[in-house]
Amino acid sequence: MKLSILIVCLLLLLYRSTAYSGGFAIAEQTAVGVGMGNAITAGVEDPSAVYINPAALPEINGNQLLGGVNYINTVSRVKNSGLKSKNIHDDDFLPNFFANYRIPNTQLSLGIGTYTPFGLATSYKEDAFTRFAAIRSELRTLYVTPAVAWQATPFLSVGGGISFIHSSVLLSRGVFLGAIGVGEGRLRITDTDDAYGYNLGILLKPNDQFKFGITYRSRVGLKYNDANVKFTDALATGGTTTTAGANGINVPIPPVINAGIQWQISPKWAMELDYNFTRWSEFEELNANFSPSPGLPALGGLVPINGISLSQDWKDSSSVRLGTRYNVNNNVVIRAGMALDETPIPSRTLSPAIPGADILTLNGGVGYAWDNVNLDVGYMAIFYKTRKVSNDTLETGNNAAALPFPIGGRDTYETFQNFVSVHLRYRF
Repeated sequence: MKLSILIVCLLLLLYRSTAYSGGFAIAEQTAVGVGMGNAITAGVEDPSAVYINPAALPEINGNQLLGGVNYINTVSRVKNSGLKSKNIHDDDFLPNFFANYRIPNTQLSLGIGTYTPFGLATSYKEDAFTRFAAIRSELRTLYVTPAVAWQATPFLSVGGGISFIHSSVLLSRGVFLGAIGVGEGRLRITDTDDAYGYNLGILLKPNDQFKFGITYRSRVGLKYNDANVKFTDALATGGTTTTAGANGINVPIPPVINAGIQWQISPKWAMELDYNFTRWSEFEELNANFSPSPGLPALGGLVPINGISLSQDWKDSSSVRLGTRYNVNNNVVIRAGMALDETPIPSRTLSPAIPGADILTLNGGVGYAWDNVNLDVGYMAIFYKTRKVSNDTLETGNNAAALPFPIGGRDTYETFQNFVSVHLRYRF
């Protein structure tokens, strides 16, 4: 009973504290994962298996509670022809919580987790030259996932979980209506949605040296069909605010396949190699239909704005992750890793809202155990490839109906992130 109350309290606490990061996908959820480049699909041995690979729940030593926080510091800017626009949303804190329970005298294990695997927040000043592409962009997600695993044989485990996902979206940007600085307005869209998804996992252990893990996380369709829309008109026509509704805003959370192999080189030393495939090609466009269709005074009051249609045309992406851990003694473990992640965002639709690029991560971490408590700390340096692109995103926000204005030159995107994770684990 006490355990149930504790879990409920922690879930409520995390729900109230949920945050969002400067990246759209956040694969790393715990200090162990951060320290090893998240190459833990086959070797996860703590309650975060609920998210990483539910089939690994039987591998956990006893019943455990795991909680902590991930801190992400983002340094990101866009440059063009001497102009600079900095993302001023640079610090995020993402707490999460996991727990597992082995049912006595059975081969069944249960788990539960609350976490944020997808999220986005970028902010730019309202007078920045990027304002027609993005001012404020947010996608917040909170997953709550109960999971179950069955150890069919000593060599095979299978597991799965069902996720409840609460999400919210905010999009604000400039709208070009005429002369620069005079004939421009603002658009702001907000909404929330609840959805469901699932994840499945398999864990194979042919011998004491090798483990093979594979997981599948389902597609989740976030549908914002009751959004609130606010238009702020051009200053030259009074700067009045007009409200409307919006529907047809669909944001796909794509299906993901992970596969990993862990090699137990010696009793103290293990290494894992993982491959990740994400079907981002489902994100083809971002649409919004306005109702009633507002007619702004800057447009003569008679020309309705029926909606927006923003091309995305993302592509499927892959990543390769390598991680290792070494037990110095019974109390101390050190970890290291690296990863190469491919961006799904093509150059022609790259936007300050999501300044994505191919990335290289360098990872490290340390863990300390005493009695039934483990403290783990992980750090990841995330190096984004500098991207220089020529498209009309900054001029029109990728909206073919917008009126462009010249900037000249190529848009240069530069991003770097610090990722620090601290987690505490208790066995009982």
